Amino acid sequence: MPCQVCGKKSGFYPLCGDCFTLRDKEIVVKCNNCGIWFRKEDKEHTQCYDCRIKTQKASLATSTKGPPSKYPMASKEYRKRFRSILVTEDGHRVRSRGEVIIDNWLYHQGIVHAYERRVPIEEELYCDFYIPIGQCYIEYWGLEEEVYKERKKEKMRLYERHSKRLISLYNDDINNIDDVMPKKLLKYIPRHFAFD
Repeated sequence: MPCQVCGKKSGFYPLCGDCFTLRDKEIVVKCNNCGIWFRKEDKEHTQCYDCRIKTQKASLATSTKGPPSKYPMASKEYRKRFRSILVTEDGHRVRSRGEVIIDNWLYHQGIVHAYERRVPIEEELYCDFYIPIGQCYIEYWGLEEEVYKERKKEKMRLYERHSKRLISLYNDDINNIDDVMPKKLLKYIPRHFAFD
């Protein structure tokens, strides 16, 4: 049986010898919710990461105030308001004309990309596009509404705080995409990559 904390062989026990020693020091503890052993990241943590996330989501769902977001339009609200109704040449369903142009440009350049992928951070953040070859994210800032500007500030702050590679695109960039995209992408993708 593998150790529930580190994955090393532990025989018939849920913890290996090293993690059992950490249990005595209260660094490795059992989750109050699911009973799985985990390594504490903080003194106050009594639940494993997965259970903490589930608890947070459950409290947000039952809260009458809604999500404690610093920007007024949370991701779920944004996704309901702007539905994915436009279809790109590679079959992605996107929300705006600008996203169609970006997606089609990436497709024609042979650049593998994902649309609306969750950014791997604790906060809930979805990018417009993810480019695996450069491990970078693309955000298209196409709206000028005040609520959207607040959302943009918060998203940019999260990218910066977590040191994620971000390419920002605006309406003027979409109009000159053949000139703009190669310059912005070459910061992150291999130099030998050839654009058509």
